Amino acid sequence: MKMTPFLEYIMYDIFGESEPITFRAMMGAYVLYYEGKTFAIVDGDDLYFKGSKELEEWYISRDSKIFEYQKDNTKASLYYFLVPPEIYETRSSRDEWLDIALSVARVPKKMN
Repeated sequence: MKMTPFLEYIMYDIFGESEPITFRAMMGAYVLYYEGKTFAIVDGDDLYFKGSKELEEWYISRDSKIFEYQKDNTKASLYYFLVPPEIYETRSSRDEWLDIALSVARVPKKMN
C-alpha cells in the first residue's frame, strides 16, 4: 500500500523525522508504531490515537469518537479514538494526546 498524502502529512509535518515512528499498511488503513509499540491508526484522512476502556470517558468528553470498522458483516470497534483538529494546530495539544496514547501503548499486555 502506497503512502497517502494524509499519512505523509502525519509522519513528516505532525510528528517530524525526529520521532522514532514507523508504520505498516493493515486492513486498508495504516498502523503507526512508536519504538515498536502500536499507538495510532490512520484511516483515510482520520487519525486515531490508542486509548483504553478506562480512558474512554476522557476521550468522549473531548468529542472524540471510537474507531469502528466492519468485521464479518457487523460493526466492530477498537480502543482508538479520533483526534481533534487542534492537535494539527498546536504542539501542546498534540503532545498531550500523544503522551496519553503512548502511555497506553507501553502498558504490558495481560496474559490470558
